[in-house]
Amino acid sequence: MSTDNLIILAISLLEIFVLSLMKTKLHAGVIFILYGILGLGLRYIIQKKGIVAGISTYDILGILGSSLIAFFYFGDKLNSINILGILLAIVALFLLNM
Repeated sequence: MSTDNLIILAISLLEIFVLSLMKTKLHAGVIFILYGILGLGLRYIIQKKGIVAGISTYDILGILGSSLIAFFYFGDKLNSINILGILLAIVALFLLNM
């Protein structure tokens, strides 16, 4: 896995983490700083991969991460169409990063 992909994965996980903090009583300044770090990561990825590949990869990883959390943590059920969509998202990740 390349450094760029690791950074995209890290900022996707950071966004999921920051969104989970929204429901806590954490000071808003901390959330603001974390989102600033996220923006710097996105800027780096856009400069390295381009807007289309960088943002698309980031969005797909966010969707997959959220789906995994919903499935494993909250026990959401997946039907065959959901599974097909997840598989196509994984294929899209590979195609975007070729």
